[in-house]
Amino acid sequence: MDVAVRQLQTKKLGCFAHSLNLGAQKVYNVQAISKWSARIRDVIVWIKRSSMIKTIFKEKQRLLGLPDHSVVLDVKTRWNSLYLMVERFVEQYPAIQAAFLDPRAKKLMKRDRLEEITDEDFRRAEDFVSLMRMLYTSTLCVSSDKSSTCGQIIPILQKLKTHLTVKEEDSTFVATVKEKVWGDLSKRYQDHDIMAFLEEATLMDPRFKGKLSSSDEVWERLKAAALREMLGEEDAVPVEAQEVEVDEDEEEEVENPHVVKKPRVSALEELFAEEDKELRRSLIQQETTAPTILENIRNELSVYRGLLPIPTSEDPVHWWWRKKETFPVLSQLSTTYLCVQASSTPSERVFSTAGNTLSKERSRLLPEKVNMLIFLNKNC
Repeated sequence: MDVAVRQLQTKKLGCFAHSLNLGAQKVYNVQAISKWSARIRDVIVWIKRSSMIKTIFKEKQRLLGLPDHSVVLDVKTRWNSLYLMVERFVEQYPAIQAAFLDPRAKKLMKRDRLEEITDEDFRRAEDFVSLMRMLYTSTLCVSSDKSSTCGQIIPILQKLKTHLTVKEEDSTFVATVKEKVWGDLSKRYQDHDIMAFLEEATLMDPRFKGKLSSSDEVWERLKAAALREMLGEEDAVPVEAQEVEVDEDEEEEVENPHVVKKPRVSALEELFAEEDKELRRSLIQQETTAPTILENIRNELSVYRGLLPIPTSEDPVHWWWRKKETFPVLSQLSTTYLCVQASSTPSERVFSTAGNTLSKERSRLLPEKVNMLIFLNKNC
């Protein structure tokens, strides 16, 4: 694939959702975070494996009026699974604590030597959820396969940079998470050509066209790109290069092959030759006074830059479609930038479905049956 991309001279953008997940997974490499998450994981596994604890946990949920949600266990290879596990743990923490205090659970805790969750662990869990929620939401934003995503990448990175910048009031735990995650994300998209494309895509997205601080150079690049787009579609041949076709029967009569034979004039054309000549002069004068292509592009860019950004709830592709009469050149150029970025999200979702379908308890399923179950799950 890399060879094909180089030969076609196209730009290769890695899956942004995958890049976000790789950054989120860096927290597994921190020893303090690994030990803290292991204690929460042990509690989740303990609740899931014991039917007695499940019954007690459900009772406490009803008594406390909590949502009837099951606890979630993280899987390192699944995107954002650590965040989802901790988020559900924070939501159900009162029920978990109440289950720990139940006499029936006390005996099982002693037998299983389960380490209790401390208040410090819970505070860390709250900090972790507050910190990683934006990363999770960003992953959902760029995992769409039906809406334009290329114009979102730089604004999302800017928002994540602000969110993940270490502050003086941050605890050691929060600062470590921020450094690990942003330390990985900041190394991505360093290629100059890719960054230039993403900057131009950001300006062509009417939702984020005001997000770039130093954008004058990018606007100039867009003007050049629009000019190339228009000139590339010009099928007209310069007058100097135009030649009139000569019939095969008359080729022999042409002594000099470089001399272009004058076209035959009809009787009507000969009759109104003077009027046609004046008409041609008028057309030439009209063309010289009409705005040039470059002037049209400048006018469209000037008007577009003066517009307010649209809400993020609107579809930028539909917006350009509605404005194609006002911005004929830019609306055509927008199709180059407002594309749906190739993503590994659909395949990752299929892998997750396969993991949920083929578990240890259902290990005797035949491959044909697994294929049918996955197909029905994704298509029905």
